Amino acid sequence: MVKKHGCLSFLFPMEQLFERYVAKQLKLQLLTHLKLIEQVSSHSLTHHNGNDWFRLKPDIVVYDKSKVVTVMDTKWKLLDASLNTTKHKYNLCQSDLYQLFAYGEKYLKGKGDLYLIYPKHIGFIEPLADFEFKPELRLNVVPYDLETDEYYLSLT
Repeated sequence: MVKKHGCLSFLFPMEQLFERYVAKQLKLQLLTHLKLIEQVSSHSLTHHNGNDWFRLKPDIVVYDKSKVVTVMDTKWKLLDASLNTTKHKYNLCQSDLYQLFAYGEKYLKGKGDLYLIYPKHIGFIEPLADFEFKPELRLNVVPYDLETDEYYLSLT
């Protein structure tokens, strides 16, 4: 005779949990003159026939008064720092880099530092070397340690 056990299951959207957790922790540690806002959608990719099309909605935007200091996006994916070849590209997604480039152009006016934040794990323990979109616009790909809340962001 086989017993059937019924139980309640929970499925969590880990990408949303990671994004919200990182934003909450960063808010707690920000310098007092800075303000962190989640899911800002004040810019769009293009203007067409009098309307804004394709809203750009980064996970996190940090402001100093009304000036954007940096833009961050979180990704619930595992990078592998050992895959540092033009073929494997650390397991980065090209579309994620396009997305951050658009954020940099629209929110930072093409100048400053952007961050892609991934969970820290044995294969990704330190930030990757910066990615240069252009001389004044850089992308930092950094790990976030969910056990210690250690991160590699410069918010001055």
